[in-house]
Amino acid sequence: MADVLGAFYGPKYGLSRAAWRTMAIVANRPGISVKEICQAGGLDQFAVSRAIRQLVELGFAQRQTGKSDRRYAAIELSETGWSAYGEISQLSRRIHAELTGSITDEELAVLDVLLAKLDNASAGVLARGWHGVMDSKVGGRSDRS
Repeated sequence: MADVLGAFYGPKYGLSRAAWRTMAIVANRPGISVKEICQAGGLDQFAVSRAIRQLVELGFAQRQTGKSDRRYAAIELSETGWSAYGEISQLSRRIHAELTGSITDEELAVLDVLLAKLDNASAGVLARGWHGVMDSKVGGRSDRS
């Protein structure tokens, strides 16, 4: 799905994958900070800063510096950004509908639960780092490999 979507937004809007991901996060949480984008998207600060710079240069977003802390910046989409976001997300929804069209609502609900569990486990792995992973048992069980 990401490759098909990227083949659309890359050439049409000049967006990198990180810029699209950042745009989607900002669209869902206007006024979000760089640090919050990093956490929400699982991206490093360098990638997010570069993506925001790209969005601003293309006219898709604005950066508002904090009044009390000049290091803080809130990111919001511009009118042009909202238009691009709408078109890209519409294609994303159509791709999603094609991908999930062959499974039942019940199967989709199970998939959502499983993906949420994997997302939570992924956050735990990230928080513990590789040392923590090497020293732990997998899901309370010993390593299966």
